[in-house]
Amino acid sequence: MSMVPPSIASRLMATITEPEPVVAIRMLIAACLDQSSSLRLRLPEVKQLFARFIAAIMRERTDALEAIASSVEKQITALSFRPFTPRQVRRILGITNQERLFWTRDGRLHQTGTILNNQRGQKFRVPVYCAERIGWLSQNPDIIAAWRDEDARLLTQEGLSDADLSS
Repeated sequence: MSMVPPSIASRLMATITEPEPVVAIRMLIAACLDQSSSLRLRLPEVKQLFARFIAAIMRERTDALEAIASSVEKQITALSFRPFTPRQVRRILGITNQERLFWTRDGRLHQTGTILNNQRGQKFRVPVYCAERIGWLSQNPDIIAAWRDEDARLLTQEGLSDADLSS
């Protein structure tokens, strides 16, 4: 299971007393990324969250540090479990939309639910996928290759086209 390090807030507060707090924070970021594949896939967002704390240290605003550390911890935890959208899944796994749809239909990719998206006044539902499972698949590209091989074998055995599989 994807886990974030316990008590990020207390570990952030401990970095203040380090001779090089920014280095200590970078080590904490590395620990978070080592323990959560979904956080590794969201590296820019993770860096942005920790940057708020570093900025507060640089401004020497110790009164706000504890609140910021607590906020960073909550946001990191939420970020590590936030599901991925189809566009993110395609980018992370390097798959086509047809592959995503086919693998979702046959149960290889599991949807965890839907989110409501509002675009130009139009509301529609978008399926989402488990961050932990997508992170695991991104670390095991041989599984995606095996799925593609299996699909190609099925196509040649049954004489079907890609369009037949996606319908």
